[in-house]
Amino acid sequence: MKKKWIVSGTSIMVAAALAISGCSGGKAKPDQKKPAAAANVQFPLEKPVQLKVFAATVPQVKKDYNEMQMFKELQKLTNVQPTWTLVSNEQLAEKKNIMIASGDLPDAFYGRSVLTEQEVVKLGSQGAIIPLESLIESNAPNLKKILDKRPEFKKLITAPDGHIYSLPTTVERDFNEIPSVLFINKAWLDKLGLPIPTTTTEFYNTLKAFKEKDPNGNGKADEIPLSFLFNNAQNGSNSLAGSFGVKLDDPRNQVYVDNGKVKYAFAQPEYEAYLKYMSKLYKEQLIDQEVFTHTQNTYLTKVSSKDVPVGAFYGYSLRSIFGEAKTDYVPVPPLKGENGQQGGWLRMPPGISLGSFAITSVNKNPEVTMKWIDTVFDEKLSFQFESGPFDLTSKLMPDGKIEKLPTPQGVGSDIFKHSEAPGNGAVTIVQKDMVDRYIDEQADEKRSYFKLYEPFTSKDLIPNMLWSTEDAEKMAAIQLDLNGKNGYYASTFAKFVINGFTKADWDNHLAQLKKLKVDEYVGVYQKYYDAFKGKK
Repeated sequence: MKKKWIVSGTSIMVAAALAISGCSGGKAKPDQKKPAAAANVQFPLEKPVQLKVFAATVPQVKKDYNEMQMFKELQKLTNVQPTWTLVSNEQLAEKKNIMIASGDLPDAFYGRSVLTEQEVVKLGSQGAIIPLESLIESNAPNLKKILDKRPEFKKLITAPDGHIYSLPTTVERDFNEIPSVLFINKAWLDKLGLPIPTTTTEFYNTLKAFKEKDPNGNGKADEIPLSFLFNNAQNGSNSLAGSFGVKLDDPRNQVYVDNGKVKYAFAQPEYEAYLKYMSKLYKEQLIDQEVFTHTQNTYLTKVSSKDVPVGAFYGYSLRSIFGEAKTDYVPVPPLKGENGQQGGWLRMPPGISLGSFAITSVNKNPEVTMKWIDTVFDEKLSFQFESGPFDLTSKLMPDGKIEKLPTPQGVGSDIFKHSEAPGNGAVTIVQKDMVDRYIDEQADEKRSYFKLYEPFTSKDLIPNMLWSTEDAEKMAAIQLDLNGKNGYYASTFAKFVINGFTKADWDNHLAQLKKLKVDEYVGVYQKYYDAFKGKK
């Protein structure tokens, strides 16, 4: 008889509502789940072992994993033969819901964010997925080496009950932690005899000149001085809040750390000053009037089009938008505010997916399964599983550097890297050393922006963590009300910028935040942040 499992609520870290219901198999007590000593496995196995693996895939993947070069190489190394159930991210919640509720578990879950943080804790507490500590000790030398070297990883993947139920995925491109760059049209500046602005006042005056002095020279007042994509990490204006004293404005949850204290950005007086500045720009039509309505595709098409004259905009990189770095645009260093503030440029926590691999209680070969996935944690294999095989997408040089190879004509580089590897859906740990050895023009461009902005970013970030089921469920509704796609933050920010606001409006706003339980929200973040930092 199949045992049914229940997971309910929302993973707050990704702010996505997900409810999985069924009949509960009951919670196992921690002492009942103490992992037994595991036997050491030697690869390749004399006889093949079959595994049923449920995997989350990305849209770029077009064929079965067993047909990919990297998984063929893995099978030769291990003699493990997986049978895959490949599920796209769009269908992941529904398919996982049905499978878990029916009790028809696979041997393992595989893929970046295949399980949410809440699911990891809930399924682990119920015994649907097993503790991995002893398996890591006996059959994961690559992972053990990483965890010994990087104890913060072990902290992140350890559940509140002290067990490790899932393995992470991360690619340590530290330059991606600073997703957004402010670009300005240098040709327009030169034509108007203006320098690159250094303060918020100079930026205002520059945008005003872009609007009024016809810098594109077509005799029409058709310039868009500043454009961005509201509440978007790569293309949003969030970093500008730093010029008014907000140390970190994370668009996922609006929380940041100031001298060890967690704060909700949208409740701070510094944020009020930022909103007033943005409202002034909007009312004078110095900001694109579509910032709250255009889609990402529309926005990127707009800023890259020669037919739409945009003076300044936020984006990831010039190559990602224009296909090359040689354009009229140059990056703008963080602007100084009226009180001299220049910090707080948006910096996201390192991208670590905590629920990327788990072994279930129905698995008859957990030692083999752990050794199999640990094989991929070899640094060169991890790199290839994420970026594509050597001699296809890149070449390993004698000096240890990795040179990106050209893609076939007519094939996008992102699609090409997924042709023989799981890519963005892979379970890998690619550490900074390997990333830094990769020679790639777009990465080098992004690294230059990282060097420009990194001194002005917060170093004290709130990482993704495994929360208790009780706290996750308590926080889910608050997160949705506060920061959901159509939640209070999004609607109120737009209203204040478009219409302006008075002191009474701001006071009413603060009162409304209290009603929405922002103090409780911040308090839970503070508790887990303190625990991560080892504070009592």
